[in-house]
Amino acid sequence: MNRLAGVTAVLLILAGVTGFLSATGILSGSDNKSSDRATSIESAADRAIVQLQQRLAGAPNDLMATDGLGSAYLQKARESGDPAFYTKAVGLFDKALAIAPNDQAGIIGASMAAAARHDFARALELAQQAVSLDPEDPDAQGALGDALVELGRYDEALSAFQQMLDARPDLNAYVRVAYIRELHGDSAGGIEALKLAVGAVRPAGEPAAWVHWQLGNLYFNTNAPDNAAAEYRAALDAFPGYVHAVAGNARLAAVRGDYDKAIELYRDVTARQPAVEYVAALGDVYRAAGRSVEAQRQYDLVGAIDELYRTNGIDTNLEMALYEADHDLDPGKALAQARAAYEARPGSIRAADALAWALYKAGKHEEALQHSREALRLGTQDSLLLFHAGMINYAAGDHEVARAYLSRAVEINPSFSVLYAAQARAALEALRGAVKGQP
Repeated sequence: MNRLAGVTAVLLILAGVTGFLSATGILSGSDNKSSDRATSIESAADRAIVQLQQRLAGAPNDLMATDGLGSAYLQKARESGDPAFYTKAVGLFDKALAIAPNDQAGIIGASMAAAARHDFARALELAQQAVSLDPEDPDAQGALGDALVELGRYDEALSAFQQMLDARPDLNAYVRVAYIRELHGDSAGGIEALKLAVGAVRPAGEPAAWVHWQLGNLYFNTNAPDNAAAEYRAALDAFPGYVHAVAGNARLAAVRGDYDKAIELYRDVTARQPAVEYVAALGDVYRAAGRSVEAQRQYDLVGAIDELYRTNGIDTNLEMALYEADHDLDPGKALAQARAAYEARPGSIRAADALAWALYKAGKHEEALQHSREALRLGTQDSLLLFHAGMINYAAGDHEVARAYLSRAVEINPSFSVLYAAQARAALEALRGAVKGQP
């Protein structure tokens, strides 16, 4: 899955929630004590939900409380992974806009909620409305750029992010700049921007943990496992037990071949946040460890979790297309989902890559080749994208190009995937052997 899946949709959420809590006094001074800062942010969000619900019970049309509760629900969705909170947030922002159609906070919140549910066309429409109301609003520009990125309109997204950065150079701007740099193949620039984000966030709490986790993931993807481990430790220091950092450590253990440790950590993660990505990862580690029955139990859960997402209005076509293709389940279903994702995100390199991979798995190699080229048009230095391109070119008969892509994938990160790293090396050796065997 996309390294920053969900990132651009939720960057502004916590800033909005904590700002509201501070303004209304819900976020008390005790939340900033060093003894328990990590858990206090989460409990502050919980208290916000309770107190704002009570406030709205007495004043149902309180616009500030309505927007605040919608933002608190978005934050709770981020903390818990429970998609039901997205549905609740959407209802609150719809209510806010019914009360005041030009409510800027409600429009931006609704855009973020739409993006979080992968309805990027709706997210774009709302963000454009917010920008038209206030072109100088950095949050509106951020929401606009988020939607444009996911729809594959990268130049326009870069312009929006630059306007956001110029207006307010902070955490929310830096992480967006990091992502757009990474997409354009500038991993070093992405790391630089994320370091700025680390410096801009508070030293403790969930936002700090989240940024350290993102930086750790980028280090992992560039074959710097020690740096990745250090960032995951920093995330856990900022927010003890932080589930995503635990998952990062599980992935590090898996690529080292320490499957027992990886299983232990992933089991902790999935018990607390049973997201498709983590449940599937646990299944993959079980499979790598030769524990096929336990792997299948995890894979059997994926469909049920996906159904829960869809029930709450989340479009999972892209993610599930990759899952179906990666696990050789139903090539027809994977292809249908990938085509739907590609249609919904025209121009997106991630959607193009998912479609290319589903086509490859369905044996449609020439069509896969066209979309693979589209997926790489920004020069993204992502081992998984390059592996896909290498295998597709191999199947299409262009062994020279396949060798180049596979070589680059392994060079960037030889341990990029529990599922595919060994396959990439084997295919590369076969291609090199074929060249040596030529007369």
